[in-house]
Amino acid sequence: MAEEPAASRLTDLIADDSQARLTWRPLFWFNLLRLVTAALLLGLTLIEPPLKPLGMTAPELYRLAAVAYLASAVAGFAVLALRWPRFNLQVTLLVMADVVAITVLAHASGGLPSGLGILLLIVVAGGGLLVSGRLAFLYAAMAALAVLGESLYRVNLTDQVPTYAQAGLLGASCFGAAALAYEMARRVRRSATLASRRQGEAVVLARLNDEIIQRMQTGVLVVDQERRVRLANRSAERLLGSTLDPGCTVAELSLQLGRSLTLWQAGRDPVVSGGSDPYAPRFAALGSGQAADTLIFLDDTAAVNQQAQLLKLAALGRLVASIAHQVRNPLGGISHAAQLLAEDAQLSADQQRLVSITLRQTERVNRIIEEVLALGRPQPVEIELLDLGPWLEQSIDAYCASHQVPSTAIALEASSGVVTRGAPGQLQQVLENLLDNGLRYAADAVPPKVIVRVRQSVSLSRPVIEVEDRGPGVPTEEHAHLFEPFHTSRADGTGLGLFMARELCTANQARIEYYAPAFGGAGFRIVLADRRRRQLI
Repeated sequence: MAEEPAASRLTDLIADDSQARLTWRPLFWFNLLRLVTAALLLGLTLIEPPLKPLGMTAPELYRLAAVAYLASAVAGFAVLALRWPRFNLQVTLLVMADVVAITVLAHASGGLPSGLGILLLIVVAGGGLLVSGRLAFLYAAMAALAVLGESLYRVNLTDQVPTYAQAGLLGASCFGAAALAYEMARRVRRSATLASRRQGEAVVLARLNDEIIQRMQTGVLVVDQERRVRLANRSAERLLGSTLDPGCTVAELSLQLGRSLTLWQAGRDPVVSGGSDPYAPRFAALGSGQAADTLIFLDDTAAVNQQAQLLKLAALGRLVASIAHQVRNPLGGISHAAQLLAEDAQLSADQQRLVSITLRQTERVNRIIEEVLALGRPQPVEIELLDLGPWLEQSIDAYCASHQVPSTAIALEASSGVVTRGAPGQLQQVLENLLDNGLRYAADAVPPKVIVRVRQSVSLSRPVIEVEDRGPGVPTEEHAHLFEPFHTSRADGTGLGLFMARELCTANQARIEYYAPAFGGAGFRIVLADRRRRQLI
């Protein structure tokens, strides 16, 4: 990996991150203050006439010290970008350079009476704010010794007026500044640490909230006053059938959803879809006023329909149980009496035919009762992830073995890796019902009489099972009544097979529909549940 340029690392120092906030970022601004101060002290001596008392005692020494001070500030940015040496040592070296430079500048300007010694307070206070612990008092001691040394030098070597009182006062002030900086730094660091911890907790909480929203089964959209999408979770993308780009409008996603939002904002009830949309919208305002954002919930209608279907099946089970008790007893009596009549040898041929009709019809009524009871009887439901290719192969083999159907009569065309979520027992009932119908109506066709095809629908993004037979097909006028209960075109049929198939599909968040295959016959398409969405059952 390529090494990051020093200029880029230096720019990162002013970024708002938890590490730089307490260390390198403040050092950047401290060194910038050093650079400005050194440039100002050097620049003031270049004007004509020079500003008094800067450099009045030793001009050449002053300029040399100012240039060295400016060079140390520039070098400070270089080591700052490299972050070497370590932080505390780097601060200590910079403060030492400041103390030496300011002391020399003050000496070249007439000593402490020049006023430049006051800059030492800023250096000590700034250095004390940067470091932790007792280093701040070390900086104060360095400044006090430098001031005292300069005073001793002036008195003993240059025979100047003693300035011990001023040196002592400035040294004491340095220690006071160090103590104040130490206390302020302690409080600032404690507050910054607490703020950093709170910020970390807030980030974790925000990530948790985002993960919860993304994993919700309900679609969530947040739109602004211009109806542009600001936030959307994965469920919303699946229900709307498209990837939601930030900034797209609600109308671009769904005209129906846009009209519902308009009606809700006008204080009217939103448009209720007739069933074509896989979601039902709900709206809520985030805040008050016209500039408030709008929160849109998209409820999965498949899950709602599934729950309603389960309630309907439970109610139907209670109803048919009570009906069965009322019908089965007299039906059994009729069947038993017909069997006794059939054993009478004195019956004429016409009477025997009538008794045979009675027996067949009682068997038919009994079969209707059995199928209705099977529809309403509660069954154990186990939701599983089904790899449809192997599952269909096993189901078709078991069907052929139990119904004595040649394996060549049913052909399977399966794509690999097509997975759904559902109850295997219920889906197998649907498959067996469709195979029964297909083999019955295609009895005279050339094998394979029924073709079972499984694939992943690109347009629907859901698994699909198609069952086609090579029979005569379904007349157009009967298409609308195929899934109605007790509708049948056969004299011996009950008309409950396709109705039961539709009810079981709905209970598994699937739907079944009829279509006409291109090469004739009849076709039924089962659009199965998305494996990523969990069932209610």
